[in-house]
Amino acid sequence: MYRKYVTEKASEKLKQTMRMNAHTGIRIEELYPNVEKIEIHHVRDHTSFCGSSHNEGTWTITPQSEVFFLIECLNRECTSAGFNLRSVISSAIHSRMTDLSGEMRCEGQEAPDHPEQSCDGHLKYTIKISYRQQM
Repeated sequence: MYRKYVTEKASEKLKQTMRMNAHTGIRIEELYPNVEKIEIHHVRDHTSFCGSSHNEGTWTITPQSEVFFLIECLNRECTSAGFNLRSVISSAIHSRMTDLSGEMRCEGQEAPDHPEQSCDGHLKYTIKISYRQQM
């Protein structure tokens, strides 16, 4: 049986391409003119045979911010660019939701040389969206 292994360099190039594709160059106020602020609180976890890592953070997005909702996976060797919250946030804005929360599992592989092993990266998020007052 033949296995195609991805080198670390090729994996990093692929992740860089995915991150570049996530950048739109469009600001929030252009795409969502009724949004005043988006706050994302996230908790990231990753566990592997080498140990575990944990990180929490809050990200505040203003109307002048770029439409970019990608949060990196904590697994440095993961083949994915991370957790993309763009569709979650876009759906929430179109539904005029103000509070939402959820979880995502990483869709990458554990490492480039382990294509059969799914990454165990995990993201929990809470998002608060403030809208501009209608006149």
